[in-house]
Amino acid sequence: MNPDARLRRALVPVDPPDGFAQRVRARLAREAPAVSPRPARRVSRWMAIAATVLAVLAGPLAYREYETRREALAARAKVVLALQIASRELNSAHRKVVRPMVTAPAPVGGGASGRDGRR
Repeated sequence: MNPDARLRRALVPVDPPDGFAQRVRARLAREAPAVSPRPARRVSRWMAIAATVLAVLAGPLAYREYETRREALAARAKVVLALQIASRELNSAHRKVVRPMVTAPAPVGGGASGRDGRR
């Protein structure tokens, strides 16, 4: 016999025996907890309401914090760029001032006032 036929035969609906539903209800009544599940449902409902209120109130605060941080990072990037440009310009000016002094010829002749130890 092929597997499909066996599966169909195994899954054929079967009616429960007479009195099955009454026996299940009686057993549930005997074994049911004495405390009603309503308080748990009430607590979970209040917890869901509290979570919703918290999300509604905290959402804008979290978004404001996100925006503030984003703006601070953008301002930081601008300051870093400005410092890089200023550094580049200062280095350029420094090279223009220092290079002529390094490459300038030493004074020749009698203009020395004795600083070099001669005279």
